This record gives sequence, structure tokens and C-alpha cells, in this order.
Amino acid sequence: MKTPKKVEAYFNMIENIKYENENGGSYAYIQFMAYSREVLKLIRPLKDSERFKESIDATNWLLNEYLGVRFTPRHKTIFENKMSETKQLFDSIRESYNEIRVRKHYAASYRVAA
Repeated sequence: MKTPKKVEAYFNMIENIKYENENGGSYAYIQFMAYSREVLKLIRPLKDSERFKESIDATNWLLNEYLGVRFTPRHKTIFENKMSETKQLFDSIRESYNEIRVRKHYAASYRVAA
């Protein structure tokens, strides 16, 4: 599986995490941290990905800080807000991959024409 497809698969897994699940809110936090770790590995080669990585790391750090506490409705709100921010971040990463794909397409067509 190529990297953009793998990244998209992990994005989908993260976007489908539900705070309200049979294992509780802490499980949602752990799922996010595990899947996002894979995303970080996959986007490492992406040019100009530093701000994406920093944002994901910051969310991981925040969620990790809350793992040791008793979960309340406040934690659900924090989780949902962070998920919303993360989805916007994923859209930016998708856009970056699309730009790369378009550039490669134009470069390939330019080589053929030359």
C-alpha cells in the first residue's frame, strides 16, 4: 500500500474514534495516540510537514496528560474539540498530498512533451 493510502486509512480510523464506546473514554484517548503515532511516521517524508507533526504531538501530549485522571464530561468535550481540530489538520495534510500528486503529474507530462 502506498503511503498516501496508508495515511488515509489511519486518518479514517482516527476520524471514526468515538469517545462514547464500550471501553470508555480512556480507550478513545489511547486509540488516538496509537493511530496518530503511525500517521507521524508516515508523514515524516512529506515536505513542510513539521507544523502538522507539532500539532499532532501537542494533541498526543494533552491526551496523555489526561489518561491518569478520572474521566468526566469535561474530558469528553476536550476530546471532541481536539478531534475537530485534528480533522481540519488532516484536511490540510490531504491537500499537501494532492499538491504533490498534481506536481508529479505535471512534471511527468512535461518530460513526455520535451
